[in-house]
Amino acid sequence: MPHLTEKIAEFSFGELSAQEMADAQRHLTQCPDCRQQVEQFQTTHAMLKASSDVEPPRRIMFEFEKPRAAAWIWRWLAPMAASAAVAALVVTLTPRPQPPAQIIERRVVEQQAAAPQAQPVDYRKIIDDLREELKQLDAAQTRQLQQVRHDVALLGNYQQALERETWDNAGSIQKLATIASNKGE
Repeated sequence: MPHLTEKIAEFSFGELSAQEMADAQRHLTQCPDCRQQVEQFQTTHAMLKASSDVEPPRRIMFEFEKPRAAAWIWRWLAPMAASAAVAALVVTLTPRPQPPAQIIERRVVEQQAAAPQAQPVDYRKIIDDLREELKQLDAAQTRQLQQVRHDVALLGNYQQALERETWDNAGSIQKLATIASNKGE
């Protein structure tokens, strides 16, 4: 007889025919793997029978208990989307009335007749305006440059004052070090 792999439950519950039960008993005496699987199955079955039935915690929600919150949206959203698509299609595909060719020709002729005349360009005025604007920009830049020069000179004076102060402090430190070394002797 082949292994009992698929008939372990039927063997354990005695649901096999008499002939199959006898063959299975003979096989179990010879096959330690099948014997181990039958023992494991019977142990598991006994443990399950001995355990009490416990309700699952209420925080566990089964698939059939889930609320169908979004279902109502599709009841009206799908028909609305379909009707909007149909309306857009109708508007797009509806032929528009075309004006007669004579009206178009008359409009083109009227537009050509009403075109403004070219006015002469006063280049001298444009050049003078640009020169005046450039003079104003130049004056502003000159003022900025003078301000920067003043700031640089001021920073130079501050730097010289700091250098003098640093040298004076260094001299004072040397004098103090000399006095301290003379007292320590």
